[in-house]
Amino acid sequence: MAMKILLPVDGSAHALNAVRYVADRLMPSSPDAELHLLHVRFRIPLQPGVALGPAKLQQYYQSVLEEAVKTARDLLDRRKIRYKLMRTAGHPGAEIARIAEDMHVDLVVMGSHGRGAATGLLLGSSTQGVIAGCEVPLLVIRDKRLPESRGEVLVAVDGSAYSRKAVAYLLRHRDMLGASSHITLMHVSPSMPRFTVAKARLALQQQREREREQAMHSARRLLAKVSGIKCREVHVTGDPGERLADYARGHHCSLIVMGSHGRGGITRLLLGSVAQKTLAAGRTPVLIVR
Repeated sequence: MAMKILLPVDGSAHALNAVRYVADRLMPSSPDAELHLLHVRFRIPLQPGVALGPAKLQQYYQSVLEEAVKTARDLLDRRKIRYKLMRTAGHPGAEIARIAEDMHVDLVVMGSHGRGAATGLLLGSSTQGVIAGCEVPLLVIRDKRLPESRGEVLVAVDGSAYSRKAVAYLLRHRDMLGASSHITLMHVSPSMPRFTVAKARLALQQQREREREQAMHSARRLLAKVSGIKCREVHVTGDPGERLADYARGHHCSLIVMGSHGRGGITRLLLGSVAQKTLAAGRTPVLIVR
């Protein structure tokens, strides 16, 4: 069955980065994929809308749509990539998440600016809303310059069901996502407490080795079912998000893949800090599988 991709656009440079990624990386390896270009506009409040009148209001909405999708459509049309154009009104993050769920898409691809240092945890609100609002895998593109298409694919593993789901998703769509190249499984343990007696330090180290082996074992079993994939394992200590981003940058990885759980209610916007920090600290595309 052809993959169904949802590609939100708003006319920004960040959205255009995502369009380039889809056109250059995803569609050539899966030309039968079903691509949906989506623009979500904010609703004009009732009173200003009434003052404008139906005709002018519709004219305004149409001009906003055309401006928002023009560069994306031009790029896709030049590449002769088929797509369906969709539009709706509301809060972008919530609407993108709702449509992704309702349409049962396989992947949402979005561009996001993020911010450096501590404020990097505050990604664009639309990206946050999609991460928090639906269970559909999300591919976040952070940079205009795309990494090498056949570069190393870095997969974060922690032994959780989310991690296993991420590995399975990657393998299921490996041709499109570049997983036919080398895969690196990375397990990150927290740094050892500074003041730890030798006996406690040894016990903690042994516990971490068991956790690492458990995490790697589940990923190995999935990879063993697919022939022709080269894989290596890396274990490091430190902050998981920062170490993943650092490794991806230093090894020119083409993609980071991770699972994430999210949380309910308002705190759901504060989804797994590892995913947040990885997105904030690096420029490598990140695939988040829920």
